[in-house]
Parts: sequence; structure tokens; C-alpha cells
Amino acid sequence: MIIEKLVLLTERAASILPFYRDVLGLPVIRSEQGSFTVQAGWSELTFQETGDQAAAAYCYHFAFTIPENKFTEAKQWIEALVPIGTEDGQDVSYSESWNSHSVYFEDPSGNILELIARHTMDNSVERPFDPPQDILCISEIGVTTSDVPTAVDQFAELGIMTYKTRSDNFNPIGDDNGIFIVVEKGRRWHFTNKTAESFPVRVTVRGLGELYLEEGEQGLLIKNKN
Repeated sequence: MIIEKLVLLTERAASILPFYRDVLGLPVIRSEQGSFTVQAGWSELTFQETGDQAAAAYCYHFAFTIPENKFTEAKQWIEALVPIGTEDGQDVSYSESWNSHSVYFEDPSGNILELIARHTMDNSVERPFDPPQDILCISEIGVTTSDVPTAVDQFAELGIMTYKTRSDNFNPIGDDNGIFIVVEKGRRWHFTNKTAESFPVRVTVRGLGELYLEEGEQGLLIKNKN
């Protein structure tokens, strides 16, 4: 699953633009009043202001894939710039089932970002880690709902299937290239003290088009604009 575009909501786009531009070094491809877009490998990441004051509390979780052999260098780079998350005294997450290493950190709005090296992927490079080149894509976005199994079934109807294992409270769907992390509302995000809440997400998936994801009274609503 290729995530081509991801649009997230924020209270003030101008307050987080310097983080993505100057700290992470991602190229700005569009910047307008109330929104900006940066290039993250083959993905575009947009933050759009909303008039809803509740946007101040919006907290998304998403991940960037990096070359599978550059995790140590990437960790050294990011921890020199921002605090990184810890869990039981550890600051690196290793998943045996996914065969991946991750490190977690936050932007100035409190969004939870992740750098993940997936060792199942053939994307190693033989040069020093370079963020603009080696942030390869957005490969994960958290999708929070009160009814995970029903949401997973809806995605399956679109052809997006469970990744690795199915669960009633944490169910990734997609593949190594791109994953929706479908989680139950109130579940704690890994390597943070924050719990998952439902916020609108707009995402363009190659071959499916634009999907608008929003929690309704009966669970997740998925609108396909194509």
C-alpha cells in the first residue's frame, strides 16, 4: 500500500512548519495561509488548519520509513535534535514479528512521529544517513476507532488486508510499504504516555484514490472520493 498523500489537521500550521522544514529538513513544496505541505520521499505530508478549537488537542501518530541499514545513524541524528520516547527504560523499539527497529519522538504540536527501519525491505544505502534523501515515505498512520474489527472489515472491502496478525484492539492493515494502524480508542500509544483518540484523516492511497476517515457514532466512517 503506497501512501501518496496524508492530510492532518492542526490548530496553527505556522507554529509547526519550522519543525518539519528546519529540524527534519523536509522540502516544503507548498505553503499557504493556514497550511503547508512537505515532501517525505514518495509521500506528501500536509498540515491544514481548522476553525475547530478542539484541533489544539489533535494528536496523530505516523511513521516515516528509513533505509533498513541506517537505523543507528538515524537515531543518533534525531536524538541530537529532539527528545525521544522511552518504554521500560529503552529508547529503541524492536519488533521480532515485523523485523523492524523504531524510534519515537514528537513535533511541537504533540503529534507522535516514528522513524522505522524495516529489515524485510531491500532499501539499504551505502552512504551516510541524509534525512531529505533517506526519509523514504510515510509508511504508517494511526486510525483510532471504537470498533476495530468492523473498521478492519471495511478496509478489507477496499482490498486493504490485515498485516501480520488480527486483533480486536490493535490491527495493522496494509503491507511493508504502507500500513494503517487501526487501534481501539483509549489504547496507549507505544513509547508515549498518550492514549489514542479519533481525529479526521485524509489520505491518498495509490490505486484507491483519496480516502476520508472519520469516527462516527457507530464507528469508523470511510469515504472514498474516487
